[in-house]
Amino acid sequence: ETNKNSFYLERAYINVFATLSPQIKARFTPDIYSITDGKGVTQYSYQVKFAWIDYTPLKTDEGLSLSFTGGLVPNLWIGQVDKAFGYRGAVKTLTDILWTQNATVNTTSGVVTRTTGSFFPTADLGVIAKLVLPKNYADVSVAVYNGNGFRNLSFDNRFKDVMFSAFIYPLAGELAKKTESAKKTGKSRINGVSDLTIGGFGYIGKLGGGEGQTAKTRFGGMANFKYNSDNAGFIKVGGEFSVASNQVASTTALDTTVNGRGISTWLEFNPPIEVLKEKVSLVVRYDMFDPNTNKPGTNAQGFTADNGKQNLLMLGLFFKPVNIVTFGLNYQMYSYEKDFAVKYDGTPTSSVSKFYLNLILDF
Repeated sequence: ETNKNSFYLERAYINVFATLSPQIKARFTPDIYSITDGKGVTQYSYQVKFAWIDYTPLKTDEGLSLSFTGGLVPNLWIGQVDKAFGYRGAVKTLTDILWTQNATVNTTSGVVTRTTGSFFPTADLGVIAKLVLPKNYADVSVAVYNGNGFRNLSFDNRFKDVMFSAFIYPLAGELAKKTESAKKTGKSRINGVSDLTIGGFGYIGKLGGGEGQTAKTRFGGMANFKYNSDNAGFIKVGGEFSVASNQVASTTALDTTVNGRGISTWLEFNPPIEVLKEKVSLVVRYDMFDPNTNKPGTNAQGFTADNGKQNLLMLGLFFKPVNIVTFGLNYQMYSYEKDFAVKYDGTPTSSVSKFYLNLILDF
């Protein structure tokens, strides 16, 4: 048996924010990330993640606002679901995980060859228009992207991707009144329901920007609910459901349209014990993803219709001594229908489990 353990830093951001005027804001975020180069050496590389200017020509005292953002801009859907889940530093959300899209196992050597991909990138070159309704009852955004993401700048981007997203906060007015009332009595929290968010998105574009059959379509929804116990503690439950469809150019595949779907559910329990001061949480998350729900036959991306399903289970215990610091211990298991995972000794297996010690700084 071969064992390995490692201290590992995957990503580091340096966020620079600027308020240039009451209507104009900007952000620049260098991204330092770990890669394995062509010689198999693991090292750090540098790339720009965000570089945008935001202009808000309309903003009222009631909360109504209209803004336009241009440059290397974020995917607003991923950011909002990250906010709802709350533990991106431990594991990415459903539409951001690099799921296995295609895998084969060499029956002689046992070597697993795979391709991975997410639903869409977290950042892209483009423009976003966002409308926030009065008292923050809802926000709606329309984005036009190159479609290549922030890592692949050589992508054929003659054809743009378009994304629509909307989030509804039906209790926003009531919660704002309760929060204001709590502040007047010196309280920093409210009892009962403290968050209810419902959202949805649609995304259409091209896989490679070509003239042929390379269309991609994505759509999905999410919900998040949080309930505060009296004086201390809370429970939060939420989930996300997303569907992907790729139409690929092929003359040999039985089906050229590849449909996939995924679902993610999470639960956070903060015990109602006042002495803990809401600093300790137990987090459970379970994801299911199938890159090809087409039946029957083999599609142009390689997976057969019956062996591509995969799951993620995450169990974590997290401690927040202050708002910007989180310590965590979490267990994650990725499992597959077939032996598409790889042990440390290089042999294929149907699942791989890992324990993580997390230190998350968010400021």
